[in-house]
Amino acid sequence: MEQTCNPILWAKVQEIWSALERPDPTFHVHFCGNTKPMVSTQQDRVRESLEDYNSFEVHHHSLDSIVQMFLERKKPKIDAELRAVDKNYFERSDGNIRGIICTFEANEIVKLITDPEDEGKVRHDAFNDNVRVYLTKRNAVNKKIYETALSDESSEFWYLNNGITMTCDSFSYIPGRRSPKISLTNVQIVNGGQTSNALFEAHLNDPDKLENVLVLGRIYETRNRDITSKIAEATNSQTPINTRDLHSNDDIQKKLEESFRDLGLFYERKARQHSKEPKNKRIDALSAGQSHLAYSHGLPEVAKKDRARVFRDLYGTIFNNEVTPQQLLVSLRIYDEIQIRKRTLQKKIRNKEKVDASLLFLIDGGYHVLFAVHELCEVRGIDPYDLAEARKFIPAATDIVKTLVKDEMADDETFTTNRFFKDLKTKTKIQRLVLAEAPKKKVAKKTRARTRPSENPRSSLKNSASESGR
Repeated sequence: MEQTCNPILWAKVQEIWSALERPDPTFHVHFCGNTKPMVSTQQDRVRESLEDYNSFEVHHHSLDSIVQMFLERKKPKIDAELRAVDKNYFERSDGNIRGIICTFEANEIVKLITDPEDEGKVRHDAFNDNVRVYLTKRNAVNKKIYETALSDESSEFWYLNNGITMTCDSFSYIPGRRSPKISLTNVQIVNGGQTSNALFEAHLNDPDKLENVLVLGRIYETRNRDITSKIAEATNSQTPINTRDLHSNDDIQKKLEESFRDLGLFYERKARQHSKEPKNKRIDALSAGQSHLAYSHGLPEVAKKDRARVFRDLYGTIFNNEVTPQQLLVSLRIYDEIQIRKRTLQKKIRNKEKVDASLLFLIDGGYHVLFAVHELCEVRGIDPYDLAEARKFIPAATDIVKTLVKDEMADDETFTTNRFFKDLKTKTKIQRLVLAEAPKKKVAKKTRARTRPSENPRSSLKNSASESGR
């Protein structure tokens, strides 16, 4: 045989003969197809032929599975041990998947994702199967995770966080023991990457604070890559709960709903909550918050470009015990009238009708016109929450913003309304024009008394405005 086969094959034959001399040798038979794997009927035939021999294991390969093998080889495998808390664990098994739900100390998760070569860095290989990268603690949700972990209420973390989901090739532990060590082979964090990284950053800041932080953990054992992918997809793709939804059951939101109902209106704490009611009777909480932010708090650029802040960091500024339905309603109704002008303009553009080009700024600048209405009321001593009086200033406010846009376009050849109305300086320029057109005897008085909420986004409504709104 040595004389009739090539040297490489001869070396392999000798390896096989050496293996046969050991007790209980095992055989792995590989069937490789250049496109598809062996059809199921023939796989069954092979299995039946070898099932009497315990030492045989059969593997079937296709082009896809071979490619996957190469990819798997490039991906480092992470083996780890995690200690569960007390006897707080539950296991179940179904066919080719097995799972355990348990509680871990936060430091156990930190240990899992710490780079073995640099304890100040995260081991990013632990998140190869995660669908998202870490968004840093500047992200509002991650910032809250970080702050909760380091707060005096850190013991509540387990109840406030969704926990961490991991997959692995296998896990093992001694059942029945308190705080068992769970050994994991080829573990991946497929959901909870944001939580894990935020806890890591909290650990770097103050590791002692994490001693009281507990995290819910789900571990799934499967070697089936399709199931692993499904777990990663399912645990990351469920309908997200946005910040508006989280605030929808606040007392302030419920009170506003009741107050608007007394006015014959339907306040929507939740999106499309009263979708069956007439549109002109519905008050959307987000739209009302945006208008109020621009009108009462002098933040038109935020209302335009970052409306998500209405239910995030500016929520307490807009929706507090001082705000009244009248204030929300007036700002929203005035903005609605401005929007009618904008929609009329857009309709003419779609129908290719002639339009006044000087009014095109309304497409991006509606909230700044709304802001100008409030400014005009202020300098003229008019109650800004008197809807009948305030709406009379819409034409004047429109003209002021139109003049400002015209001047800016003349001075800057790269001018765009989109950029202009996102600029913090724009509202200051509007204020100057408003003051320039105001009655002289009132200008000085209002200039001295005026303190813009825009300088302090967290400032509350002025008492006078609140009282007049009531």
